[in-house]
Amino acid sequence: MNSIRLRGPATSANVGPGYDIFAMALKEPYDEMLLELTNDNAITINFEGDSQNIPITIEDNTAGLAILELKKRYKPDLGVKVTITKHMTSGCGLGTTGTSASSAIYGLNKMLQLNLSDNELVDLARMGEIASGGSPHADNVAAAMLGGFILIKDYHPIDVLKLQMPEFPVVLAVIKKTQRTTRGFITYEIGPDKLKDQMARCSRVIHAIHTRDAEEFGKAISVDHIAEPVRSAVIANYNETKAKVLAAGAFGSTVSGGGSSVITICPAHLQDEIAAIMESGLKGNPNFVKIIKTTTSNTGVCEM
Repeated sequence: MNSIRLRGPATSANVGPGYDIFAMALKEPYDEMLLELTNDNAITINFEGDSQNIPITIEDNTAGLAILELKKRYKPDLGVKVTITKHMTSGCGLGTTGTSASSAIYGLNKMLQLNLSDNELVDLARMGEIASGGSPHADNVAAAMLGGFILIKDYHPIDVLKLQMPEFPVVLAVIKKTQRTTRGFITYEIGPDKLKDQMARCSRVIHAIHTRDAEEFGKAISVDHIAEPVRSAVIANYNETKAKVLAAGAFGSTVSGGGSSVITICPAHLQDEIAAIMESGLKGNPNFVKIIKTTTSNTGVCEM
C-alpha cells in the first residue's frame, strides 16, 4: 500500500469538568487527508483547497511534527506526502490539529504495517500538538484516533481508555478563537468546595455514559470551575445564551475544547430550537462561523 485516504472527525476536549483528561469524537464536521509514500526521505505538507493559513513547515504543522516523531522512533528513511482537505474551521476548539496528527499516524501505521497499540498511536500523535498548543496533550488526538469518549488514565506513560459513547444530539456554535491559546491563564487554585464539585462532576460524566443518560451527561458537563471561566470570558453573550438554551430544555452547554466554539447537549426533538437560540445569541461574535447540528460518535479516523 503506497497511499491511503482518510477521514478524521472533529473532537470536543475537556468536556465540562474533565480538563485535559476527557474528550469525545463528533460525527460532523470532519477533515480529509491523503497520505502517499515517497522515495525521497522527505515530508511535504499540502492543502487541497483553502489552507486557512495553516503552516506547511514541518516543525510548525501538527501532522508534520507527528510524522517526524514516527520517523525518529521507527522509520528514519520514511518519505511521505501529506495532502489535507479542510472541511472544519481551524482554531475553534474542535480538535482540528489533533485530527491532522492522528490521521497521519493512523495512516502510516497501516501503510507501514507497524502494528502499533492504541497507546503507542496516541503517544506519537500527541507530539504533533506541540506545534499548535505548545504541549503534547493527548485528549484531542485520542478522541480523533479512536472515536468515542476518551479518558486519559495516565500521562506517564500514556494510557487512554475509550468508552463506547451513546449517540447524544449535539449543537455546535463554531466560533474562532481571538487568540492562539488561553492555557496559560488557567489555574487549578479553585478552593476545596469547587474542587470537590469538579471531582464529583467528572464521576457523573462517566456514570452518565455507562447508563446512556443524555440528561445527566449534560448536567454534569454544564459546570466547570477550571477552564470554562477563562475560556468563556472572551465569548460575547456566552452566559446569557447558555441560560437561554438551558431554559429551553437543553441538558447542558459548555465551551468546546480550547474555545471559542460552544457545544450543547439536548434532546433530538429540540435540536432545531436550540440551534436557533444559539445562533441568535452568539452570531454577534466577530469570529462566528456557523451552527452545526450533529451527534457524538464512536468512529475515529477511518479510511474513505
